[in-house]
Amino acid sequence: MEEIIISVITTVKNGQTYILETLESVKNQTFKKIEHIIVDDGSTDSTLSILKIFQKKNPEYKMIILEPGQIGRGKALNLAVSKSKGKWLAILDADDIWHPRKLELQNKIIEENKIDVLATETKLFYNNNELMFDGEEDREGKLQINYYSLKDFLRSNVFSHSSVLIRKELCRYDENRKSQFDYDLWFRLMKERYVFAKINTPLSYHRIHQNQSFESKMKKAYRIRSYKLKAINCIESKDFSSLLYNTVKLFFDLVLPRKARLWIKNKI
Repeated sequence: MEEIIISVITTVKNGQTYILETLESVKNQTFKKIEHIIVDDGSTDSTLSILKIFQKKNPEYKMIILEPGQIGRGKALNLAVSKSKGKWLAILDADDIWHPRKLELQNKIIEENKIDVLATETKLFYNNNELMFDGEEDREGKLQINYYSLKDFLRSNVFSHSSVLIRKELCRYDENRKSQFDYDLWFRLMKERYVFAKINTPLSYHRIHQNQSFESKMKKAYRIRSYKLKAINCIESKDFSSLLYNTVKLFFDLVLPRKARLWIKNKI
């Protein structure tokens, strides 16, 4: 049996619209020493049916489907972690997509450098026809990486959850949280001085759509929880300029419409 180096983890709840594209994205990875653990968090649509049909059609693809019922995102993530066999974990949200060489290039970096959490640049997209895999991601055979400190995270979460490769033994989510599971984990690991780095090449693609909970009825609560998490860490770090920045940003986040915020984010 081929050694599993990376365990891909996906939690999903009512993800029938995009889950198949996400599965294909993992299946098409050039790096093959992987398993894909999917936790269905109590879906009531056809998500489970889609997963099982895909599994049956692709018997060579090592895919493990867990059906614990509705247990919540934090517990679902930790359940997947506990069932994983890889030394490294790669998280992929059920509506996001990866570049075909994403895991291959990340594995190359961790073999050559001492890194505990390795992210990639992430692009936002609305439709698949916006995605262009042009083969220029590693043109010179050497990817550029930047290292990050706690201060870099105090104003925003600069690591997309779906882009991260993390050592398995470090990955434990706070099940008591309602959101920001990844951001909270980054802060905890940063304080213990684990090494964070990012590949300066977009290899992860974050889909923007209307069904995202943080952009619908939970928008205000989500952003307030994010602010509280940053504020606590700003105060502990005595970074009061970042605390002021976050306070002003919270105001604009709650006032500006979504399209305006995304336009500004893509321009920065």
